[in-house]
Amino acid sequence: MRKYTRFIFQNKRLMVFGFLLTFFSSFGQTFLLSLYVPKIITDFGFSNTLFGGVYAVATVIGSFMLVFVGKRIDNTDLRKYTVSSAFLLMASCLMLAFSFNIFMVFLGLLGLRFSGQGLLSHISSTTISKSFDLNRGKALGITSLGYSSGEGLFPILVSLIMGFAGWRYSLMTNSAAIAMILIPVIYLTLPKNHGIDSDKTDAASADHFSRRLLFKDRRFYGLALYTIVLPFFVTGFFFYQSALAGHKNWDMEWLSFCFLGFAGCRTAFSLIGGPFIDRYSATRLIPLFLIPFFFGLVILLIMDNPLAGFLYLSLTGMSQGLSMTITTSAMAEIFGQKNLGGIRSVFATIAVLGTALSPLLFGLLLDQGRDFSFLLILGIITVILVSLLNIHLFTGFRPISFSGLVTDCPDS
Repeated sequence: MRKYTRFIFQNKRLMVFGFLLTFFSSFGQTFLLSLYVPKIITDFGFSNTLFGGVYAVATVIGSFMLVFVGKRIDNTDLRKYTVSSAFLLMASCLMLAFSFNIFMVFLGLLGLRFSGQGLLSHISSTTISKSFDLNRGKALGITSLGYSSGEGLFPILVSLIMGFAGWRYSLMTNSAAIAMILIPVIYLTLPKNHGIDSDKTDAASADHFSRRLLFKDRRFYGLALYTIVLPFFVTGFFFYQSALAGHKNWDMEWLSFCFLGFAGCRTAFSLIGGPFIDRYSATRLIPLFLIPFFFGLVILLIMDNPLAGFLYLSLTGMSQGLSMTITTSAMAEIFGQKNLGGIRSVFATIAVLGTALSPLLFGLLLDQGRDFSFLLILGIITVILVSLLNIHLFTGFRPISFSGLVTDCPDS
């Protein structure tokens, strides 16, 4: 812990920058937006199917927009890029707050999903990965704590404000927080024209992948499978947690309590994974981070005791915490840093598509009479196959070294 404290102090500006971006990305995440859903449906008279369709379309369109906009982080002023993204998130909160028809609701949701879940998360991970080499895993682990902090704090605050003043005023409060906290901090932590020196970048350009070459490399497909497997199954299982509780004859209150294990393990393992990445490299750890999730699914399949719910969610949190740091670090090690923003945006789009499709596919299977055990077996088999494939792809792989390209310089 002392090493982490010293590291944070030495790199305080980038750590604050990365943490706050992941923290405020909560405004575009499903866990927070779901709190507004009942109020919006009631006020506008939407059906669940209609609103679900609008939300899914907004998510998919936002993910494809990220492919094209996300790559601009590689060749533009980072401060302008980040401030523009924050302004878009602020405007989207206001659009939804003042909406009076379904088109405005759609635009608000599209902006929130694209700028919140998409751009802010993308900027944080890409910037931290480009700014650190030897301590990349540790830095990503620290800044990813913004996700769990947002998951713990914002639902409470949003629920309180909605109960006191209504859902529209809650969104206005979100917008005000972006204007008064996030945007000023961006200006304080990032200088103008922040980025990697062009001469250093050009000197090592031969070691970097472009997005055109990306699709010709078989390791892309292995890492893409890893990128989508965990979000796909975790989102699907979380979305139908009431069906899981019914299948196991558990109380929903107990299953909700078990999410404390998920949050705690996700936080702990996002920190624990960092030093291991820095010591052994992310590519060596790729085949391993799904192991806790695998055992969680097995426990959930064979046990009906309510304790299985806590073990399953805790083990899932371990894999989720490790994945936050391993996947982004692996992208830099495999494909280089010069075009990391464009490359990472492709993987981010794949992950978001997985989260958009899994509730639909899980729902179809459940409607066809498949029980939850079938979904668990499907998840177990998929994890085994993807892990075996990546053991084959990444065994013996030597990551690209950037010690001459980027140095871990403390703040002045």
